[in-house]
Amino acid sequence: MRLADKVCVVTGSASGIGEACVKTYAREGGKVVIVDRDLEGAQRVAGEIRGAGGVAEVFRANVARPEELEAMVGFVLDRFGRLDVLHNNAMYSVFSKRTADIDLRGWQLTLDVSLTAYWYGIKVAINAAMLPQGKGSIINTASTSGLFGDYLQCAYNVAKAGVINLTRVTAIEYARKGIRCNAICPGPTLTEGMKVGIEKGYSDAGYLTQGVPMGRMATPQEIANVGLFLASDESSFVTGAAIVADGGLSAHSGMRYAPGKGPDW
Repeated sequence: MRLADKVCVVTGSASGIGEACVKTYAREGGKVVIVDRDLEGAQRVAGEIRGAGGVAEVFRANVARPEELEAMVGFVLDRFGRLDVLHNNAMYSVFSKRTADIDLRGWQLTLDVSLTAYWYGIKVAINAAMLPQGKGSIINTASTSGLFGDYLQCAYNVAKAGVINLTRVTAIEYARKGIRCNAICPGPTLTEGMKVGIEKGYSDAGYLTQGVPMGRMATPQEIANVGLFLASDESSFVTGAAIVADGGLSAHSGMRYAPGKGPDW
């Protein structure tokens, strides 16, 4: 068991990458707390984990509200007495709008959920739990979109870029306190949310995967496997890293010089 008796909190874990992560952590012996606004979904995930013999608790929270993040950490400490892994994963973003067409409310909500909540969760977890116990692993779900620019994703790009540098600064400031902080940068991932977007015509699966050298999207489990490494003691000398899991997407410049000189030649 790679996470035996470690207490792991994952925000936005009632579905998608978060669900895959929390189930993986539980399967490897972690005592997990599923944090989400979707109480029904969180309870479903918890029931599946318990049914498989794992330990799972549910905490309903809107991570955009600082007081609910404080309550989340308080709940974990009351229930388990420690917090070993904080995985910030919840996300909201405005999509499909040019930079100058994004309204202020959408911009602010994107940053509140997808960046500020990560910082505040880190702040509370470090001060209330990880500094007193002398160790901890913080994982932040970023994106390849935090490394490069994407059309019609300005708010998302900015939030995820902020998550990556938040990760780096946290890592260097707390490296000698026994606290590690790393980010995962997934490429396109076939979550339920992605499937809905494809069904509604917001995305096109074939077009989306053209730029991925592997020719497909990631599964949530493939991203959770990276999270497992970062949560475990196997990554004990890894901190400040932004680990890319994108099927080779960011290894390619995007330039295509001639027909037939692409991934299938």
